[in-house]
Amino acid sequence: MVLLLSGGTEMSRGVIVDKFLAEHPDWRHLALEDLDTTQDPDDIIGMGPFFALLVACECAKEALKEGYNVVITCPAAEMLDTVQESFPKDLTSVYLGKTRAKAVYDRVIDTSKQSVGETCAVLCDLVG
Repeated sequence: MVLLLSGGTEMSRGVIVDKFLAEHPDWRHLALEDLDTTQDPDDIIGMGPFFALLVACECAKEALKEGYNVVITCPAAEMLDTVQESFPKDLTSVYLGKTRAKAVYDRVIDTSKQSVGETCAVLCDLVG
């Protein structure tokens, strides 16, 4: 299974994932925040960040093959389509915060009304 967390801040996603992973040792974390998306001056068509994202998704696929589940934190809406296309069957997407784009995500958790523990409990229920 792949759990995609988007929305919130980098810090809030990090705290939530840390707590979630502490309770789920069979999960691995892919932090797309860590991708270096700065534009290389030699990359005249601007494909560097896209290829970095594809490579990151391939790393997550390898973790799945090794028997791990993967939680992916996604800082930018521009990355969503690529991640969703990379995992058409295994992905459950969750938006952390308030949004009107509920159709884009499988689940929305309003983290302004829930603690980290409550948010993790909802995620635990989602993953079974």
